[in-house]
Amino acid sequence: MSAGFTTERRKGPRVTLEQEVECRLELRTRVRLLDISVSGALLGADVNLPVGSRANLRSAIASTAFSPDVQIRRITDASSRNAAVGLGAQFTTMDDRSRRSLEEFLRKANT
Repeated sequence: MSAGFTTERRKGPRVTLEQEVECRLELRTRVRLLDISVSGALLGADVNLPVGSRANLRSAIASTAFSPDVQIRRITDASSRNAAVGLGAQFTTMDDRSRRSLEEFLRKANT
């Protein structure tokens, strides 16, 4: 094989787009819940997400499903808590079941 030779692996031709097409790439990654409040949480992660990123957090707290939408508001060093990166996340929306689960969890944690 010569240095400039590569084998074509595509099944069909590639087409260059004339205009940019905005897409969304969903990323699944595990995070650890480091702390939580009524308005947000600190998540420990192995990947760094940019400030402003939006995601859906899925977990269970107080033995109930908890699935709020979050937005990353800050990045911190979480190495002291066994995570490469700390992601400060603000809750943006959540269903009633998640809200009740969070309120019950926080009420029990503060007693």
